[in-house]
Amino acid sequence: MTRALPVALLMLGSAAQPELSAQTEDAEREVPTLRAHRIDDAEDIEIDGRLEESVWRSAMAISGFRQREPFEGEPATEDTEVRILYNDQYLYIGIWAYDSEPERILGRSLERDAQLGLSGRGPSGGDDAIAIILDTFHDRRNAFYFATNPQGAIVDGYITDEDHDADLNWDAVWDVSARITSEGWTAEMEIPLRTIRFFGREGPQTWGFNVARVIARKNEQSLWTAWSRDNEGLNRISRAGELVDLQSLPASPSFQLKPYVLGESGQDYEARPDGGIAFDGQVGLDAKYTLVSGLVLDLTVNTDFAQVEADEEQIDLTRFSLFFPEKREFFLENAGIFQFGTGGGFRAPDLLLFFSRRIGIEEDLIVPMIAGARMSGRTGKQTIGFLNVLTGREGAAGAPLTNFAVGRVKRDIGQRSYLGAIATGRVEEGGRRNVAAGIDWNIWLTQNMALEGFIAGVNENRPNFNDYSARLSLDYTADVVGWRADHIEIGPEMLPGIGFVRRTDIAETSGSLRVTPRPQVLGLRKIDIRNSFNYISTQRSRRTLDKRWEINFSPEWNTGDEARLELAWQSQRLLQSFELDDTVVVPVGVYEDWTLRGSVESTRARTFFGELGGGGGGFWGGHRWFVEGDLAFNSPHVGLELGYEHNDVDIPSGAFTTDLIRSRIRLALNTKLFGNALIQYNSQSGAFSANVRINFIYRPGSDLFIVFNEQRGVSGGRWNPEARAFIVKLTYLHWF
Repeated sequence: MTRALPVALLMLGSAAQPELSAQTEDAEREVPTLRAHRIDDAEDIEIDGRLEESVWRSAMAISGFRQREPFEGEPATEDTEVRILYNDQYLYIGIWAYDSEPERILGRSLERDAQLGLSGRGPSGGDDAIAIILDTFHDRRNAFYFATNPQGAIVDGYITDEDHDADLNWDAVWDVSARITSEGWTAEMEIPLRTIRFFGREGPQTWGFNVARVIARKNEQSLWTAWSRDNEGLNRISRAGELVDLQSLPASPSFQLKPYVLGESGQDYEARPDGGIAFDGQVGLDAKYTLVSGLVLDLTVNTDFAQVEADEEQIDLTRFSLFFPEKREFFLENAGIFQFGTGGGFRAPDLLLFFSRRIGIEEDLIVPMIAGARMSGRTGKQTIGFLNVLTGREGAAGAPLTNFAVGRVKRDIGQRSYLGAIATGRVEEGGRRNVAAGIDWNIWLTQNMALEGFIAGVNENRPNFNDYSARLSLDYTADVVGWRADHIEIGPEMLPGIGFVRRTDIAETSGSLRVTPRPQVLGLRKIDIRNSFNYISTQRSRRTLDKRWEINFSPEWNTGDEARLELAWQSQRLLQSFELDDTVVVPVGVYEDWTLRGSVESTRARTFFGELGGGGGGFWGGHRWFVEGDLAFNSPHVGLELGYEHNDVDIPSGAFTTDLIRSRIRLALNTKLFGNALIQYNSQSGAFSANVRINFIYRPGSDLFIVFNEQRGVSGGRWNPEARAFIVKLTYLHWF
């Protein structure tokens, strides 16, 4: 492990000059600008999507969007105009999305934070949509994200360090209205200035600004600027245009209080086998204080997450821990600041030094959160985040009173790079403690090439670090060609107390090469051809464990339909037997196998859409065959999804099958009242669950939630009830 440190520092130091070169390239490009138009506070702007006020025509308009898909750099097939108004309280954004065929405009989503098909990687179908980014600190790496569709859906988020996609878990208090007209569709946004953070000062200031539009039926994405497919797009904040002439914006501390009251009735058949109903109620409070400096302090007391959607069931055919994403609001906001480790891609991450699901969840049981505090945001060239949470005792899970703490800082280098550090701590009553710390970096060598990595260690009740982990990665991303070289080492005792580690005691070297031709035949838009490999050994003894090679062939058509074909070979050395199913154990040995899998997926721009996949091959000395599929229907007020996965496993020590059924129902009366139901059955765990949620936004930032949960164990043909709950929760946001 120690060999990685000098090599990493040498490469980090050598990266400084290329970063300066990349910064010079950015500085030399011509940056498009939009001039904001100031209006009087007394000017009445009605948010109705009509844009009929005369003051709109007094504002400067931007247009001339260019395509990113399908024809890079060509003028957009339909015109778009955007204008900006502002006063001391609000920022108003007016959008004219002209369309020569208004009867073919697609707008079917009403839910908040609906997936509109806007992505840093290009359009993915769905609705027609407009998305806007506001880089209010003009740091060219972070931005607020606001989007809508012809139905006026409210979609907002935050982009951290030019991540591919916006984190939609940041929810602001703002309003939007949209309407379809004979000339296309229009949208009108009203964003309170106290909702977003910026530098308050006298005189003019400049923000980063960009706009993207999706025309779903054409599978077209166009942008005002940063339309190149060579590592640009809406998420490339460093390539955005500028919003200028924002004069003397007032920024004063903002304070929000959001109390809640909750009532619950439920049955727990393990605690009360007779099915007796228990009633409970509780109150709690969230507070948010926005500082002039750009930092936000969040406080929470007696935190509750009753309205959070249930986890999606997974079939476990591996020897590693399953990974479930965080869904709780308090931990999701500004989560990108605390990110440290590796991304997961199509599997669980190799290592996360901070994983918030370690807080308040123990052995799949909820542990009460007594109180928590988080400060996060920007100050100067630093992005900082501090989190502290105290959880109570939970006897059934054996959880003691525990304090969790995280500190994170990232220092800007040039326009796009950073050097960061993190420290985490977990202290339990009784004296047990776990401390982890690390440094990481992301250095852009050129517009398309980045060097990233980290070094981290963990200490548990010792005077020195127990073990270490390090990673170094070089990534090149362009439209036609992309490649990555990566090496990571995780020691056998690298177990951060608030983190996630998929596998310890490994040294893994991996690489991939992607080629993306765009043949103009058979209606094809592009074909991704990717060749990758992995080599894994033990971290200390360097004994070979696993080897894997795979090739992927993924065509995409102009319609938005996609297909995928994957051929893979792997060799796995199993040093310890493990249980694959209740009655099937995989013994120690070396296993080699070939697998083939494929899938087809239709575009979400269709009313009915879906995905069908399957495959099989060698599996732990035997074979495994599987089939999976999803079918969905989407309309403005009703959405239905049905998913199914079946596995047939036959290995020398036994055979079994698994089935996973998942159904989603979405109902929406308008953009303020909608409901969701998630119904699942997992034959492997013998679990049936239903999670029904109704959300009424009765005023901006204030919600009424009605939730019903049911869990049953399925065994021997009997559906035995385990737990049932009916919950009503009311929140009220008061802004001082």
